[in-house]
Amino acid sequence: MQQKKSPKFLDKLFDLLESEQYRFLRWSDDGTSFEVCDIKKLEKQILRVFYKQKSFASFIRQLNLYGFKRTKIRRNINVFAHRYFIQGEKKQLINIISQNKMKVLEELSNQDNNLKHQIYEAEHQQLTETLKDLQNQQKQIQLKFNEQIHLQMQLKLRIVQIMNQINTHDITINIKAQHSCQLLCKVMQLIPNNEQHKEELAIIRSICKVFNEFHLESMSSYLGSPNERLTPLPFYLQDSSVSLEFGSKLGQNQFYELLQSQATKIFEPSQVKQQFMI
Repeated sequence: MQQKKSPKFLDKLFDLLESEQYRFLRWSDDGTSFEVCDIKKLEKQILRVFYKQKSFASFIRQLNLYGFKRTKIRRNINVFAHRYFIQGEKKQLINIISQNKMKVLEELSNQDNNLKHQIYEAEHQQLTETLKDLQNQQKQIQLKFNEQIHLQMQLKLRIVQIMNQINTHDITINIKAQHSCQLLCKVMQLIPNNEQHKEELAIIRSICKVFNEFHLESMSSYLGSPNERLTPLPFYLQDSSVSLEFGSKLGQNQFYELLQSQATKIFEPSQVKQQFMI
């Protein structure tokens, strides 16, 4: 704790000692204390003139107030000392504080400490509340994030279900197509190829044409990029020779001949060999 200015009482006393104007007021030999050799002269020439005091007792009380220690060497010599009241070191006087001022400074220091503590408590409380708010916000964000993840998983499951349904539907259609193609192939093998059955063969060819157009899109997708197909390739086109031949833009008659050839391999008729003519 330090004050801004040295006390006027001590400042004047220090100047009087440094001036060596008065023999009854002097520094000690080591300069760490000062001596009053004549009390009456001190009262008359110093206290009344410079301090407006009349008694040596008032002078002693004033020194005691600043923490000076008094020692009596002889009957008429009084010695006073303070650790900061040293000959030639006037700048140290700023460290000498009166007891009254010390109490005030201590009170101010305590108030300052209390104020700092209150500020710290307020800031700590505010930071605690802010932290709680951030934690609550984080929980809300986490809940929303979990909801979005759950919704995303539900959507993915729904997409998988729909894809499975589409795949199942395509497989069902393909099975029915296989069955229909088998029946057509059997019919074509059993009907004689002559003028009498010309109309029947024409009808079967028309049905095959419709059937071919029905699968045209899936066949084109297969020939272009097999990995992009969702619908399985019809069984009668799974033979590499058929798919490649079809991809080389065969005529309609040649396509039906290949179709009949594939059917013959499947059913292996033992007796009837027929030519399929367009």
